Amino acid sequence: MFTLTGAATEAINQLTASQNFHAEGGLRLTLDGLPEDGAAFAVDVAAYPAAEEDIIATGDTQVFLARETRVRLADKTLDVRKDINGHYAFHITTTP
Repeated sequence: MFTLTGAATEAINQLTASQNFHAEGGLRLTLDGLPEDGAAFAVDVAAYPAAEEDIIATGDTQVFLARETRVRLADKTLDVRKDINGHYAFHITTTP
């Protein structure tokens, strides 16, 4: 199951609140390739999920994933670090 770290949850909540996307908003994650192969992925804040997206929720925090992406990330965890400029850098790891 795709999971979020506490840091990722906090970052997503801060990002959605900064865009005034409260209850329905979340982080859209798109993946290009297989995670094991070092696939590139992109994230952006979205007000609502697209019709074809699944919602992964941890409490009130939501991540929007295309169904194929959700399957490919089934055993992964989304984490985040903040760089020296205060920008979030999300990364995907294998769930232990």
